[in-house]
Amino acid sequence: MRLTILFFLVMLYQFDAFAQIFGGNDPIRFRSDKATYEGNTTILVGSVDVVQGPARIKSDTMTIFRSNPTVSDGNDKLGAISRIEAIGNFHYTTPQNDVKGTRGVYERDKGTITVLGNVKVKQPGGNTASTDRLVYNIETETIRFSGECRGGDCSGRPTIRFGN
Repeated sequence: MRLTILFFLVMLYQFDAFAQIFGGNDPIRFRSDKATYEGNTTILVGSVDVVQGPARIKSDTMTIFRSNPTVSDGNDKLGAISRIEAIGNFHYTTPQNDVKGTRGVYERDKGTITVLGNVKVKQPGGNTASTDRLVYNIETETIRFSGECRGGDCSGRPTIRFGN
Protein backbone atom coordinates (compact mmCIF):
# COMPACT_ATOMS: atom_id res chain seq x y z
CA MET A 1 0.00 0.00 0.00
CA ARG A 2 1.32 3.39 -0.89
CA LEU A 3 0.54 6.36 1.28
CA THR A 4 0.75 9.84 -0.14
CA ILE A 5 0.11 13.02 1.78
CA LEU A 6 -0.23 16.31 -0.05
CA PHE A 7 0.30 19.56 1.77
CA PHE A 8 -0.74 22.91 0.35
CA LEU A 9 1.81 25.23 1.79
CA VAL A 10 0.46 28.42 3.07
CA MET A 11 2.06 28.73 6.47
CA LEU A 12 2.94 25.21 7.62
CA TYR A 13 6.10 24.55 5.66
CA GLN A 14 7.95 27.57 4.37
CA PHE A 15 10.00 26.08 1.57
CA ASP A 16 10.25 29.34 -0.39
CA ALA A 17 13.96 29.44 0.31
CA PHE A 18 14.35 25.85 -0.93
CA ALA A 19 14.26 27.16 -4.48
CA GLN A 20 16.64 30.00 -3.69
CA ILE A 21 19.77 27.96 -4.16
CA PHE A 22 18.59 27.08 -7.64
CA GLY A 23 17.05 30.35 -8.75
CA GLY A 24 18.00 33.19 -6.44
CA ASN A 25 19.94 36.27 -7.46
CA ASP A 26 22.75 35.91 -4.92
CA PRO A 27 26.09 34.55 -6.16
CA ILE A 28 26.55 30.80 -5.79
CA ARG A 29 29.73 29.45 -4.19
CA PHE A 30 30.73 25.85 -4.95
CA ARG A 31 33.35 23.93 -2.96
CA SER A 32 34.44 20.31 -3.37
CA ASP A 33 37.53 18.12 -3.23
CA LYS A 34 37.43 17.70 -7.01
CA ALA A 35 35.58 19.49 -9.83
CA THR A 36 35.33 18.44 -13.47
CA TYR A 37 33.75 20.48 -16.25
CA GLU A 38 32.72 18.45 -19.32
CA GLY A 39 30.75 20.47 -21.85
CA ASN A 40 27.34 21.19 -20.33
CA THR A 41 28.02 19.06 -17.25
CA THR A 42 29.90 19.93 -14.08
CA ILE A 43 30.74 17.15 -11.63
CA LEU A 44 31.69 17.97 -8.04
CA VAL A 45 33.10 15.14 -5.91
CA GLY A 46 33.99 14.95 -2.23
CA SER A 47 32.66 17.16 0.57
CA VAL A 48 30.47 19.18 -1.81
CA ASP A 49 29.28 22.44 -0.25
CA VAL A 50 27.13 24.87 -2.25
CA VAL A 51 26.02 28.18 -0.73
CA GLN A 52 23.70 30.86 -2.07
CA GLY A 53 22.69 33.55 0.42
CA PRO A 54 21.37 31.80 3.54
CA ALA A 55 20.76 28.51 1.68
CA ARG A 56 23.28 25.67 1.72
CA ILE A 57 23.44 22.20 0.15
CA LYS A 58 25.98 19.58 1.15
CA SER A 59 26.45 16.15 -0.42
CA ASP A 60 29.11 13.60 -1.33
CA THR A 61 28.79 14.31 -5.06
CA MET A 62 26.86 16.76 -7.21
CA THR A 63 26.29 16.77 -10.95
CA ILE A 64 25.07 19.99 -12.56
CA PHE A 65 23.52 19.76 -16.02
CA ARG A 66 23.17 22.87 -18.17
CA SER A 67 21.19 23.54 -21.32
CA ASN A 68 23.03 24.57 -24.47
CA PRO A 69 24.07 28.20 -24.18
CA THR A 70 22.73 30.82 -26.51
CA VAL A 71 25.68 32.75 -27.88
CA SER A 72 24.85 36.07 -29.45
CA ASP A 73 28.13 37.96 -29.16
CA GLY A 74 30.69 35.21 -29.84
CA ASN A 75 31.70 34.83 -26.18
CA ASP A 76 31.61 31.47 -24.45
CA LYS A 77 28.73 31.37 -21.99
CA LEU A 78 27.30 28.69 -19.76
CA GLY A 79 23.75 27.55 -20.41
CA ALA A 80 21.06 27.72 -17.76
CA ILE A 81 21.02 25.01 -15.11
CA SER A 82 18.46 22.39 -16.16
CA ARG A 83 19.04 19.66 -13.56
CA ILE A 84 21.09 19.12 -10.41
CA GLU A 85 21.68 15.74 -8.78
CA ALA A 86 23.19 15.74 -5.28
CA ILE A 87 23.97 12.19 -4.15
CA GLY A 88 25.11 10.84 -0.81
CA ASN A 89 24.45 12.50 2.55
CA PHE A 90 22.22 15.19 1.00
CA HIS A 91 21.72 18.04 3.47
CA TYR A 92 19.84 21.26 2.67
CA THR A 93 19.68 24.08 5.22
CA THR A 94 18.12 27.53 5.44
CA PRO A 95 17.04 29.52 8.50
CA GLN A 96 13.54 28.00 8.02
CA ASN A 97 14.37 24.39 7.10
CA ASP A 98 16.78 21.55 7.68
CA VAL A 99 16.27 18.73 5.15
CA LYS A 100 18.30 15.52 4.99
CA GLY A 101 18.15 12.52 2.69
CA THR A 102 20.36 10.27 0.63
CA ARG A 103 19.73 12.12 -2.64
CA GLY A 104 18.35 15.46 -3.87
CA VAL A 105 17.31 16.24 -7.47
CA TYR A 106 16.31 19.61 -8.95
CA GLU A 107 14.51 19.51 -12.32
CA ARG A 108 13.93 22.92 -13.85
CA ASP A 109 11.54 21.75 -16.61
CA LYS A 110 9.28 20.03 -14.07
CA GLY A 111 9.70 22.81 -11.52
CA THR A 112 10.39 20.27 -8.79
CA ILE A 113 12.92 19.43 -6.13
CA THR A 114 12.86 15.80 -5.00
CA VAL A 115 14.58 14.43 -1.91
CA LEU A 116 14.86 10.65 -1.62
CA GLY A 117 15.92 8.09 0.96
CA ASN A 118 15.35 8.38 4.70
CA VAL A 119 14.13 11.98 4.35
CA LYS A 120 14.04 14.08 7.53
CA VAL A 121 12.68 17.63 7.70
CA LYS A 122 13.03 19.92 10.74
CA GLN A 123 11.87 23.49 11.29
CA PRO A 124 12.72 25.90 14.13
CA GLY A 125 9.13 25.84 15.49
CA GLY A 126 9.38 22.11 16.15
CA ASN A 127 7.63 20.86 13.00
CA THR A 128 9.19 17.62 11.74
CA ALA A 129 8.53 15.13 8.97
CA SER A 130 10.13 11.88 7.94
CA THR A 131 9.44 9.83 4.83
CA ASP A 132 11.06 8.01 1.91
CA ARG A 133 10.32 10.69 -0.68
CA LEU A 134 9.62 14.42 -0.64
CA VAL A 135 8.63 16.31 -3.81
CA TYR A 136 8.46 20.11 -3.66
CA ASN A 137 6.68 21.94 -6.51
CA ILE A 138 8.36 25.32 -6.87
CA GLU A 139 5.45 26.98 -8.71
CA THR A 140 2.58 25.83 -6.50
CA GLU A 141 4.70 25.76 -3.31
CA THR A 142 3.31 22.38 -2.33
CA ILE A 143 5.11 19.43 -0.81
CA ARG A 144 4.12 15.83 -1.33
CA PHE A 145 5.47 13.28 1.15
CA SER A 146 5.22 9.64 0.11
CA GLY A 147 6.51 6.28 1.22
CA GLU A 148 6.14 2.59 0.62
CA CYS A 149 4.40 0.23 3.01
CA ARG A 150 4.64 -3.45 2.14
CA GLY A 151 3.39 -6.11 4.49
CA GLY A 152 4.58 -5.49 8.02
CA ASP A 153 7.41 -3.20 6.88
CA CYS A 154 5.97 0.28 7.04
CA SER A 155 9.10 2.17 8.05
CA GLY A 156 8.94 4.45 5.01
CA ARG A 157 5.45 5.82 5.70
CA PRO A 158 5.31 9.59 6.12
CA THR A 159 5.33 10.74 9.72
CA ILE A 160 4.57 14.40 10.48
CA ARG A 161 4.60 16.23 13.80
CA PHE A 162 3.58 19.88 14.29
CA GLY A 163 5.04 21.95 17.11
CA ASN A 164 7.18 20.94 20.07
